[in-house]
Amino acid sequence: TSGWESHYKTEALCRYTPCRNIPPYFVALVSQEEELDDQKIQVTTPGFQLVFLPFVPFTEKVMATPEQVDKMKAIVEKLCLTYRSDSFENPVLQQHFRNLESFTLYLMEPEQAVDLILPKVEEMNKILGSMVNEFKELVYSADYNPEGKITKRKRNNEYSEEELKTHISKGTLGNFTGPIMKEYWLKKQELLEVLTKHFQD
Repeated sequence: TSGWESHYKTEALCRYTPCRNIPPYFVALVSQEEELDDQKIQVTTPGFQLVFLPFVPFTEKVMATPEQVDKMKAIVEKLCLTYRSDSFENPVLQQHFRNLESFTLYLMEPEQAVDLILPKVEEMNKILGSMVNEFKELVYSADYNPEGKITKRKRNNEYSEEELKTHISKGTLGNFTGPIMKEYWLKKQELLEVLTKHFQD
């Protein structure tokens, strides 16, 4: 508790590794204040929360339009509810208790615990109605196909064989940058053909 009190109203950026051989996550360590109900019974314990931060290197900045933001705000408001952690049982512990019960009573197999933490997708879809599809229409283009294959990136600089011969005769082939050279001789087979022809001549 003393650690929480000293860091109250402050956040820390941390690197979190759940276990060995797993890439670390960037998380925010956010302090959490104790909450009591009307009868002075603890509802929320004091301490810290780990908020996982999305992280992908070298991403382009994607700007959302006001219509997209407003639609997502409406979706979030629809899904907001009063949450109390003591209203839900830990599914892992409940399954562990059932496994112990099955082992003690010599049952053939343990009873499967119901995970009440999982989101109720069907009820959420009923609440949202057509709002999700409306949001998708605002974000994705009309020809967007999530099942479609990703098109290969086209070469930025394409040179014909005649153009390359002209550069070779003028002695300007050395002006080409490394990325341009890699872009043209992108395939292994092309490199092999050039090397084979060079040494045969």
